[in-house]
Amino acid sequence: MSRVADPKAKIALLRAAEEAFAQRGIAGAHVEDIAKEAGLSKGAFYLHFESKEAALDEIVQSWLARCTSLFAEPNEYPDTPIDPDAVLDFCIERDVQLWEFLWQTRTTMRILYLCQSDYAHMFEAFREEMRRRNRHWLHRWRQDGLMRADTDIELAAALMSGAYEQLSMNMIKLDRRPPLERWLEFAQETFVRAFGTSDLIAAVERRNRRSNTGVEVRRSAIGDGDARSSCETAGVRQRG
Repeated sequence: MSRVADPKAKIALLRAAEEAFAQRGIAGAHVEDIAKEAGLSKGAFYLHFESKEAALDEIVQSWLARCTSLFAEPNEYPDTPIDPDAVLDFCIERDVQLWEFLWQTRTTMRILYLCQSDYAHMFEAFREEMRRRNRHWLHRWRQDGLMRADTDIELAAALMSGAYEQLSMNMIKLDRRPPLERWLEFAQETFVRAFGTSDLIAAVERRNRRSNTGVEVRRSAIGDGDARSSCETAGVRQRG
């Protein structure tokens, strides 16, 4: 009777393989060491994977799939806000969730960075998918009147994708968690000022005032261009 693969054992082996790859590199990691670290036998390893390279393939594909799921298409958010202030909050909340995942999986990212040449086709497909999703979000925001009509969507998506990829490369070199929220708010403001409408830029400036003073300046409810506004004290958000 053939042995039945234990899913818990497979998870343990993947974690052990990830640690071994990070510490000793792909060439220096041996199946025996991976199995021992997982508390399993070499035979148990081969019950789940044909080779250590097969385990690495699964680590890579799982990580890429998770990243893709955390940066979903606009149509996967049926209740996406169109109010400028709410849009900024929505994007930061989504981005922080993605970047927390990146920080928690930085060991995997370091491995992937070292062996990108072996997975060049996979990474290029992933990058193109991220650029495509950026384009879709930019089109959505332009339709909602939040991006300037003259924005070159292709160029904007390429710039945004490249900037965030470089930030991720900077992050994996760090030993302590960086101020991700501050990084992401700065990046967001940079692109809003480059491509956003005056309403979206005004929302960024309101957020900056809240952060700098602790006072929230609300827009006039009159809606006729009256400069009057009401103020109420608001707590300053904690920075990571």
